[in-house]
Amino acid sequence: MQYKTTKKGRYKGYKSKFWDIFSDFIRLRDFLKYGTCITCGKKFATWNDGSQAGHFLAAGNCGFSLLFDEMNINSECSYDNAFNKNHQITMRENMVTRYGEKYVTELEERYKLSHFGGQTMKEWNKREYEMKTAEYKEKVLEMVTQLNSI
Repeated sequence: MQYKTTKKGRYKGYKSKFWDIFSDFIRLRDFLKYGTCITCGKKFATWNDGSQAGHFLAAGNCGFSLLFDEMNINSECSYDNAFNKNHQITMRENMVTRYGEKYVTELEERYKLSHFGGQTMKEWNKREYEMKTAEYKEKVLEMVTQLNSI
């Protein structure tokens, strides 16, 4: 299987290019390790078979420091990511099972600091987006190679 970026169109410009690669990274990472939706446990036949990169702390209000944070994003089925308004409850429970309470608490504390404590992170510039895109493209290509060898 040859890798081609899954186009999502969530953002615009450099941010969009990065999100496309980053989302593929998250879905590949979780497919290789778990193969299921973090929220409901639905099994995925392939890494891009209806899975989405879902934020535990919502993208709309988590701030830039958590928007592209690997700890904050897991593979979810499209229903849980887009339509299940209470997905964070079960997602949190399953994140604790997978990663431990300390992991989840750290994310929640970082959210509180950025959302309520005024600790903000500036958005990346063009060069930073390009560097991050190249970095994650390499990671994705490594995982696709690993997937092809299974």
